[in-house]
Amino acid sequence: MTRLAFISDIHSNFEALQSVLNDIEKKQIDRIYCLGDLVGYGPNPNEVIGLIKEKNIITVMGNYDDAVGYEKESCGCSYNPGRETEVGDESLNWTIKVTTPENKEFLRNLPKRLSIEVEGVKILLVHGSPLNYLLEYVKPSTNAERLKFIAKDVEEDIIINGHTHLMMAKHIFGKTVLNPGSVGRTKDGIPGATYLILNIDNGVFWYEFLHVKYDIKKVVEEIVRVGLPIELGTVLALGGTFDMGPGKVVVKEEKKFLI
Repeated sequence: MTRLAFISDIHSNFEALQSVLNDIEKKQIDRIYCLGDLVGYGPNPNEVIGLIKEKNIITVMGNYDDAVGYEKESCGCSYNPGRETEVGDESLNWTIKVTTPENKEFLRNLPKRLSIEVEGVKILLVHGSPLNYLLEYVKPSTNAERLKFIAKDVEEDIIINGHTHLMMAKHIFGKTVLNPGSVGRTKDGIPGATYLILNIDNGVFWYEFLHVKYDIKKVVEEIVRVGLPIELGTVLALGGTFDMGPGKVVVKEEKKFLI
């Protein structure tokens, strides 16, 4: 049997990444993959990239990785007009300023998609969706018709994506679509970090969503110390915005799929 861990949307939150990797070390995981957005929002972009490099974690490019790596004016995020947009812009500009040239080169060289095969199960990794690698939000609320359109030409058995910061499992057209949520900036209403474990045994797979606590206060203090907007710390303390459907947060679910 092979056990894979998937992390996503770390967003310069070094404290959260360390806590998640420490938790993964206890789970007898064979490999770790990241669905992108190493940087943005948080106070430690270089430290996060350094740890990803040190652990040799294979990572696909997220929209923030693209924006910081290429020093773009926008991350392409769906912000509400007003203060939310201002905070996002401040975060992006600050991250571009402090991220080292070597780390920007690393971000630029990340692949936008990755297809792997493990024990007969084919898996597609993207940050957004198979149709828009960086920017499409595939949420728990995404309607069935859109999910069908996204999945219909995908050859792989499983699609794993990030970008929304929301844990998700959907099954459509014989495909499974999974999202590990976010390490560094959860939006499910529960402060902390989330990730995904995928177990594969000779063509059969099942999965688990896990929640990890970390020292949020320490990260908020660092956000203030480096001069980032305090709203970024508030999001961490509150677990972002609740967008998992009518009153439920899925923390563990299983599905078996026979090849």
